[in-house]
Amino acid sequence: MRDLLLKLRRSEDAAHAPHAWLGALGGVALLILSIIFIVGGYELGFGSPRRLGTGAFPVITGFTLAVLSLAVIAGDFADKTDLDKPDWISFAAIGGALIVFALTVGRLGLVPGVFLTTITASLPDPALRFPGKVLLGIIVALGCWGLFVEVINLPVKPFVGF
Repeated sequence: MRDLLLKLRRSEDAAHAPHAWLGALGGVALLILSIIFIVGGYELGFGSPRRLGTGAFPVITGFTLAVLSLAVIAGDFADKTDLDKPDWISFAAIGGALIVFALTVGRLGLVPGVFLTTITASLPDPALRFPGKVLLGIIVALGCWGLFVEVINLPVKPFVGF
């Protein structure tokens, strides 16, 4: 798997430089994803400033992602060098990680959901071997548990069934 990813990255590097609109497609896709986050979070309920609801984090993340997406789109159209080709493999991994998060947090709990999300997002990185990805997943999952469950007191279960 690692060799395949390295070959794909090398073939991408040898490809012709894309036009600005091609690079901006990634920003547009992220903008669409941010709108999905905002709508989904709004439907979950934002709560109040003193007691955030389940939808507060997706809404805040969605607005942050929307601003960053607009910056990516503007930057791609402003840059006339066309030196960078979009990394579609990493983009697909991040999209897959978001799907994994959406499908697992409600069914398995926050800790396993974040763990699997982190593993999925880090799959395209050939520099980090699988044991390192597992360790990263454990650290991020426990950090999310500490922050969102213990400190902020969000109404999410760290583990479903426990």
